[in-house]
Amino acid sequence: MKKYKHPKAIRRWILEKLYERYLENPTEMLGPEDFLETGKIDKKQLAVNIHYLFDRNLVELITGYNPPLFVAVRITPKGIDLVEDSREFDRLFPAFPEGLEEDTAEILDIMEQLVVEADLTPLEGEIRKNMLRDIQYLRDELSKPARKWRKDVIEHVIQWIENSLGNLDRNEYMPSLLLIQEQVRKLL
Repeated sequence: MKKYKHPKAIRRWILEKLYERYLENPTEMLGPEDFLETGKIDKKQLAVNIHYLFDRNLVELITGYNPPLFVAVRITPKGIDLVEDSREFDRLFPAFPEGLEEDTAEILDIMEQLVVEADLTPLEGEIRKNMLRDIQYLRDELSKPARKWRKDVIEHVIQWIENSLGNLDRNEYMPSLLLIQEQVRKLL
């Protein structure tokens, strides 16, 4: 059984599985075991990518008392439209990322870790709100196909995030930020 490694391939597989279930029974939802029993992904991959798809409004979740996993998930109308638009689906979630796209797997994983780290920072008020907005902007930029990434935009947004941290120790609160910077320099 081939395990998926690239987040975009994982997300594609999840959406395809949810789309198939929707066509079989539009009211039925899938649970974590429906994905994990295939052996294609592990719990961490499932949690990170399901939440990413949820944040993009491509799936809806029922969460329970076992975060970061979920109780049940199903595809949204927006997710269905994306799967049915094969050109856009292939562009956003290539089945077999190659070249530069294949090399982005690590930075996409690090980006999801940065989202978690940002939630745990002790910032408050407008500073916190602005930092979270900047992180979402960076996430949006990195979710595009890699050939469309704008290095100057990525670097500026990272600088805005760093500025938001003020006197906080970046190594303690947001170590993934430095890793993203290194990956961007390597890839672009």
